[in-house]
Amino acid sequence: MNAQLFGPVSLDLNDGPVRAEYGLSPVDGTPTARLVIGDLSQSIGISVTKAGPEMVAELAAVAAELADWARRQKQLQNLPEVA
Repeated sequence: MNAQLFGPVSLDLNDGPVRAEYGLSPVDGTPTARLVIGDLSQSIGISVTKAGPEMVAELAAVAAELADWARRQKQLQNLPEVA
C-alpha cells in the first residue's frame, strides 16, 4: 500500500496535541484508525486504517528518530558559544 496525500498540507507540531482516533467508517461501518496532530482549529489526520502493523511500527521508529534529533538540538542550544 502506498501513502496517499489528499492535498498539500504542512503543520508545525509546536508541542501541540497528538492523539489516536478510532471509529467506524461512515461509508460502510468498517473500523478506522488515524493519527491526529494538532487541535480542532488546525489539525492533520493520517489514516492507518489500511496500513499493516509493520508500517505503523516504521512510523513509530521515525517518530523516535525525530525525538532524538529534537533532544540533540536542545543540547546544542545549551552549549556555550565558541569564538
